[in-house]
Amino acid sequence: MEERGRVVDIKGELAVVEMEKTGRAGCGSCCLCKKNAGGRFFLEAVNSAGAKKGDTVTVEIDDTSILRGIFFVYGVPLAGFMLGITASYFLKNVVLKIAVFLVILGFFWQYGLRKGNEEGKKSRAKIAKEIK
Repeated sequence: MEERGRVVDIKGELAVVEMEKTGRAGCGSCCLCKKNAGGRFFLEAVNSAGAKKGDTVTVEIDDTSILRGIFFVYGVPLAGFMLGITASYFLKNVVLKIAVFLVILGFFWQYGLRKGNEEGKKSRAKIAKEIK
């Protein structure tokens, strides 16, 4: 997916880009942008095009990486929740049921968050080109 924006700050190899509002209803649903109090969206992108502050640029975002990150952050903990309920269902002791459920859920939750963060860091948005 490609989006347009304006570079507002440079932080080393990253550029902070103010994203242009598009007419799409789901804008902001990918959770990559940070929204400020004024309702504007900002995104940190790898400045591979050598853009400078004030330049209008095209930002390239990998859709499959977003979906993989969402799967790890939401899907893996959900699987742990269901597995924890299933495993604890067959136990008779209530305290043991709760302990097994919490251990399984906690493990899957931590694993999902860790893998989701790794996925997000390795697939950052990139500035594809400057627009003249």
